[in-house]
Amino acid sequence: DEHMFKIKNWALISTSAVIAYSISSGNEAIVFANLALMLAFLYMELIYKSFQDSAIDHSVELSEIIDAAIVGESRDDENSSPYSFGFGRKLVYPSIAQCWRVFRNKQRRHLIRFYGMISLFSVGAYFFGLNY
Repeated sequence: DEHMFKIKNWALISTSAVIAYSISSGNEAIVFANLALMLAFLYMELIYKSFQDSAIDHSVELSEIIDAAIVGESRDDENSSPYSFGFGRKLVYPSIAQCWRVFRNKQRRHLIRFYGMISLFSVGAYFFGLNY
């Protein structure tokens, strides 16, 4: 979660810097660069969320193996996956499809709200800059 907080922090700081620069330079259209910037930060956060979900799934699988071993059950049925822990497990970079699944997850609507609000403030800053 620390990575996600850092990404949000970077998003807020960079967005504020772009807004401040665009208003101070008198070029309000630069604010629209924030929209692309927000998409980049959102994608980065979705990548980290995908890694986190993968690690949680992996931990649950390991927990199930340990629990089965404690009670003496066998995991040799056709539904169990082969042992895939330790050095043999490779980290797979999340695809766009995996990031899209994370994005569509209803429990992750806070991501949409956060980046949506920043984007809305960016557009608001554009109109504010036009008047001053």
